[in-house]
Amino acid sequence: MLQSSLKRAARTHRTVCAAPQRTLWRCSTLISSSPTSLLSHLEEAQTADADSTLTAYALSKNTPQELVPRFVAALSSSSSSSPSIGCLSEVVPPSTLARLAPSAPLKGELYTVAIARHRPSSPTSSERAIPFRSTLTGRPNIALGREIKPEMRHDGEDAGFEAFLRGEKWGFGERANEGRAVSEGIDELKHVDPADVKELVAFTADRMQPFLAALSTYPSAATTGLVGTSTPFHSPTGAPFSLFFSNEVVSSGAIGVAVVGSPSAPAIKLDYGGLEHVGEPYEVTSSQGNIVLSLSNQNAARLLLDAVNKLFGTSAERLGAVQRSEEKDKEFFAALYDEQPSLPLDLGKARLVAKIMAGDPSRGAMSVETEQEVATGSYLAFLHAPSSSSSTTSSTSAPPPSANSLTFLSLPASDLPPRFAASDAPSSGPVVEVPAFVAASENGVLFAPPGRDAQGQVRVCAVEGASARVEEA
Repeated sequence: MLQSSLKRAARTHRTVCAAPQRTLWRCSTLISSSPTSLLSHLEEAQTADADSTLTAYALSKNTPQELVPRFVAALSSSSSSSPSIGCLSEVVPPSTLARLAPSAPLKGELYTVAIARHRPSSPTSSERAIPFRSTLTGRPNIALGREIKPEMRHDGEDAGFEAFLRGEKWGFGERANEGRAVSEGIDELKHVDPADVKELVAFTADRMQPFLAALSTYPSAATTGLVGTSTPFHSPTGAPFSLFFSNEVVSSGAIGVAVVGSPSAPAIKLDYGGLEHVGEPYEVTSSQGNIVLSLSNQNAARLLLDAVNKLFGTSAERLGAVQRSEEKDKEFFAALYDEQPSLPLDLGKARLVAKIMAGDPSRGAMSVETEQEVATGSYLAFLHAPSSSSSTTSSTSAPPPSANSLTFLSLPASDLPPRFAASDAPSSGPVVEVPAFVAASENGVLFAPPGRDAQGQVRVCAVEGASARVEEA
């Protein structure tokens, strides 16, 4: 899945380089088989970058816990008075890193730190980067079905959770909290005209819906970032998520940076990693929360099963054992549109692309992995990932992303064990530098294009192999 994103990045690179850029970010990703060498290189390089106004970074979570505070300190020390923002991120596979630096000898377990340093395009520019921290959090995540009861749509923020504790179905979508988020907003940006915010980069913990609602009030901004990787075993403190605001460790809420005063927003694109549609789009004719009950007045789960059979060319009962196993393990996704889409599908126009978690043909119900309501009257199309587009496969000839771009990847969770002491990893090794920011999470990427209407929401895409990329105009 990832090679198509990297190829598109290279094509965009050729186009962008044909005209002068206003480069607000100086980006790099440092890669090494030795976290100690990586840290030494970083500490030496920090002194040579005194003109940056803010630093954003993502440190791979396999970094030995003993070294994490030193990395944070090194990335927080600069001449700028603004705090740095960062997070622990998922480990990027060696095959992907090899495509970023095809001539480098990258083998075995690798450690990375992706760095983006903001700097105005000229000394007289009015552009500035404003770091922020948000404590807005939503309700606990609940699996499978979530129903929005009419009587709960405007209840207080604890009503749904209390119903959950009583064993009842409860409201999701964070409607009460979203209203609070819009009214409270982000403290550091309260005195900034939303139209002046041209770019937002954020790192979040889970339960982020109220925060995303607050970000959505800046429709002129190109918005990207990561839902932080899960770190209960990889964090020095055992935190479920590890976000860094200057030298402070943050395990809930969100942190980020707003770029204000730019003449225009940067180009941004979300690539779904090669997903392909199966069958025709259907109108959602009955739903409750994230549960789809009927599509075009037909059994929703049965239509999904028909799509599976169409993909494999026969019914499940006639498949061989190997094919049945493949069908059972194959993931399917739903693309949601506010208006009826035409074929071939343009996933860039979809309001949401999310995994289908479960289906019950006997009842017709099908559950979509989303905190957003699958509204009646919207349109849904089934998607699948072709086997050749697996996020674990790669093409060694795939070119790297363009210089000074920011790329956020949604990847499968790695199974690497945590490292505790620096001695648990090689003490020395070469350091390779790629002139682009590349970071990943198994929990998804944030995305919202600039110029959306006031209802345009910041989305989370957790499709494996998807990528969100920002390139300066």
